[in-house]
Amino acid sequence: MALTPLDIQNKSFSTKMRGYNQDEVDDFLDMIVRDYEDSIAKNRELDKALKHAEEKLEYFNELKEALNQSIVVAQDTADKVKSSASKESEVIVTSAQNRADELITNAEKKAHLLTSTAEERAREILSDATSQARELAAETNDLKKKTRTFHQQLLLLLETQLDQAKSGNWEEILKPMTAYVSESNDIIKEVMAEELDKDSDFAVNSVEPVGSKTHDDMGLTIDIPELIKTDQTDKN
Repeated sequence: MALTPLDIQNKSFSTKMRGYNQDEVDDFLDMIVRDYEDSIAKNRELDKALKHAEEKLEYFNELKEALNQSIVVAQDTADKVKSSASKESEVIVTSAQNRADELITNAEKKAHLLTSTAEERAREILSDATSQARELAAETNDLKKKTRTFHQQLLLLLETQLDQAKSGNWEEILKPMTAYVSESNDIIKEVMAEELDKDSDFAVNSVEPVGSKTHDDMGLTIDIPELIKTDQTDKN
């Protein structure tokens, strides 16, 4: 049985001759009691600390075990999720690839259809434009031929009229009336001369000077020398 400080303090010794000094022994026992009490107190504290540490160690061990189990469960769950996600991603990628291929195929078909339609429409427009251009060219050539023919006929008509205007028949027509009366009819000549003088005065007073007034000929004035010159150029 372990000693207690009280046992040490109450311990008594018998005395003998030439024995130890009792006071010194008591003092030393008192010191031992104090040190022993301190040691006991420290041991108690150490026991408490050890017990607390053991309790914490047990708690941490339990926590470690729980964490290990949680890690195992989490790892297992992560593996399952990873596997499921991998399979799902493969399905999604495959579906997306199929959808993309389908969209590309449809787009290529639509593009080919639009291109074919546009090319066909372009050919139709080009064909129509070519036909219209040919018709226009034919009409233009026909109009040029008709214009050239009309121009030649007009030149011929104008030359004929010009030759008639330059002929000597006009001198005969423009002779005074007295020239047609015989010299024996002096009285008639005098009367006709007086009437012609009146007509001449009236004509002189009433005729406007050439160039004094611009007449609107509605574009019908023809420069005959220029027209003849143009016709000669076309013939050459």
